[in-house]
Amino acid sequence: MNMTDEISDKRSIKEFKGITFSKYKKSDVRKQLLKSLGEGKIEPACYWSIEFICAGQYAILWEIILEFTGRHIHLGNPKLPIYIQSRYEVFKDIITSGYLDNELKMRNSPKIRQLFAEIMSILCQSRKKHPFSKVKFDKADFNMTNLAERLKAPDVSYGTKIFMTEDQNIFFVAINELGYHLSKDNYNGAMGCYWVEWLLEYETLIKKLKQKVICGRRSHIPVNNKDQTDIVWMIWDILLYEAKNKSIGHVKIVKALLDIFCLRWSSGLKKRRRWLIYFAISLITENFNEKIPLFTNKEQISHIKDKINVIYRQVKKNEIKPATDYLFNNSFTDSEKNLENTIAKLDKMSQLGFIPRNT
Repeated sequence: MNMTDEISDKRSIKEFKGITFSKYKKSDVRKQLLKSLGEGKIEPACYWSIEFICAGQYAILWEIILEFTGRHIHLGNPKLPIYIQSRYEVFKDIITSGYLDNELKMRNSPKIRQLFAEIMSILCQSRKKHPFSKVKFDKADFNMTNLAERLKAPDVSYGTKIFMTEDQNIFFVAINELGYHLSKDNYNGAMGCYWVEWLLEYETLIKKLKQKVICGRRSHIPVNNKDQTDIVWMIWDILLYEAKNKSIGHVKIVKALLDIFCLRWSSGLKKRRRWLIYFAISLITENFNEKIPLFTNKEQISHIKDKINVIYRQVKKNEIKPATDYLFNNSFTDSEKNLENTIAKLDKMSQLGFIPRNT
């Protein structure tokens, strides 16, 4: 990599708190990245992802990738979770090869640059489905009298398939209903999502009342031992069980969804990543085309990867070298105006073909 392409910014990672590399608000860049992905605009999507990469904000970038995969694509590219999981493994390998606790240096790694260029390209090429919305939930349904009309399972066999002795009995009815709506007896994705929300909200209620939530340890879940008793693993257990009743392909995709759901796991992430659960439910309860290819234009992806440094040069224009640059770099004095100018420039670049295409 030559000096023209290398980011030599002097700021520490702490100085990017609340902002990206070019001093845009993280929330604004997140919004623009999701918009670009939704519109299938590869160059702008790469640009906004690079804003996070150059600031060492990989956790945010991965959350956006997971959200877009689960909420906006889902059955439009059913094998995508397997790809995302495999690329996260590549990402981990790159980190452990010399970048531990040094996220900022990764921005100059050709492997990192090409990895995320490829991911952005495939997300853009993927067919988009109608985005999932959170299932509306009435907290009055915590009252068993009100809940009775929602109980449809003919017997208790649907929950006993995965329920452990250590699991709290108060969750059994909901797990049994979830199992019923995921089973061949009643495939009903909407009701499956309802019972997922019921379980997650009921757990929140119990914790607010300072009561313990008790579940058995599910040692096969790929998280730390202390986290294997979370209520959400009951949901994933029944998803895995029903996937096995469908096909090997279903099992592979649901396992990949579980793996990416568990990335950098903490209990506070489960509601944010609900879209991956919804994706798994749709996979089990709906018909989909198993022959949908992972990507539609291999040459385009290869070309974007080969030319990704062209976009890094655009972001590099906003780097800060000596400390005095803070005093004289006017591009940082008006973040909103700067963002608007960048969006306008990216739109023009996208229309004109910012990265020259092979013909």
